[in-house]
Amino acid sequence: MKHFIIILFLFISCIKDEPRDADNLYVSKNFIGAIELYNEIINLKPNDIKSIYRRGRSYEELKQFEFAFKDYQKVLELDNENANATLSIAIHHIRNSNYILAEKYSKKAIKINNELHQAYFILGRSLQYQGNFGDAVKAFDTSISLNSNYSDSYYYLGLIYLKLKNDNKACKNFSIAASLNNFDAINVKKKYCY
Repeated sequence: MKHFIIILFLFISCIKDEPRDADNLYVSKNFIGAIELYNEIINLKPNDIKSIYRRGRSYEELKQFEFAFKDYQKVLELDNENANATLSIAIHHIRNSNYILAEKYSKKAIKINNELHQAYFILGRSLQYQGNFGDAVKAFDTSISLNSNYSDSYYYLGLIYLKLKNDNKACKNFSIAASLNNFDAINVKKKYCY
C-alpha cells in the first residue's frame, strides 16, 4: 500500500508539472511541443479547460485555425461563460468574414466581462464591416477607453472617419496609432494626412 501511495503521489506530481511545462513551451513559442504536452494532459484530464484553451491558442499561432476553433468550441461546451474562448471564437468569425457571428460572440464576451478591450475592438470591426459606422465608433471608443495603448483601435477608427470624409478625426486617429508603431497607420497617414 505504501508503494502504491508513493507511485500515485509521483504520478500526480508529474501531471501537475505538465501544464506548467506546456505553458513554458507556449511562452517560448514552441507551439508544436506545447500542443504535444497539452494533448497528453487532455488525454488524462479530458475536461481541463485551461489546457484545451491553450492548445487552441497554440494551434492558432501555427495558423491551424480550424483545430483552434474546435478547441474553443470545446471550452464553451464545458464552460459557456468562458470570456477568452468566446472572444477567440469572435476573432475566428472576423477572420472568416462572418461579421454577424463575430458581432454575436464579441457582444457575448462583453456581457461576460465588460473590461475586455479586445472584445469591443472585435465588435467595432464586425460593425464596421457591416456598415454600421456609428455603433462601430462607439465600440472603438470604448476599446480605447479600456486600453489607450492598443493601436489597432485608433487605426480602424481612423478608417471609419476617412470613409465618413472627416479627415481631421481620421488623421488624428492615424497619428495616435502611428505613434504607437502601427505600420498600417504610418502608411495611411503619409497618404492622406498632411
